[in-house]
Amino acid sequence: MAKLTREEVIFVATTSRLFAGLDLSGLDLSRCNLSRCNFQTANLSNCNLSRSNLRGCILDQANLEKADISRSNLSVAEMKGANLKNADLRGSNLSGAASTSQQTTSRIIGANLQSADLRDADLRKSVLVRVKFDYADLRGANFAGANMTRVSLMGSRYDVAAFDEAINV
Repeated sequence: MAKLTREEVIFVATTSRLFAGLDLSGLDLSRCNLSRCNFQTANLSNCNLSRSNLRGCILDQANLEKADISRSNLSVAEMKGANLKNADLRGSNLSGAASTSQQTTSRIIGANLQSADLRDADLRKSVLVRVKFDYADLRGANFAGANMTRVSLMGSRYDVAAFDEAINV
């Protein structure tokens, strides 16, 4: 199957909203309204999703490695088991997003979440290695049991955030 173009993605986003399992790697989807789309197991590596609306998307098991998701709205998105290795999420809104379930954990390695809004985000048991949370709003976020190796929290707001049993905080 041929890869979709930007125009085709925009069309599908207004109709079926179903991108599960598709290879969308490398596409420029910046400034797109992709809210409530299903990207479960999709390959979004190296995509430009900057300034896009991804509110309420299903990104479970999606590959977002090296994706530019900066200044995007990912509020209440489902990201269970998503691969965010070296993704750029600077200034994005991830408030209320969930990245864990009883079966899967997300791996966020080397990602940049500077100045991101992660209020009430569920990052329980996630693997967070070399992640920059500098100046991020982490109020109410749940990091219980997360592996936080070499995480930077400089200038972040994390009052009321839960770090119970988190490793390497």
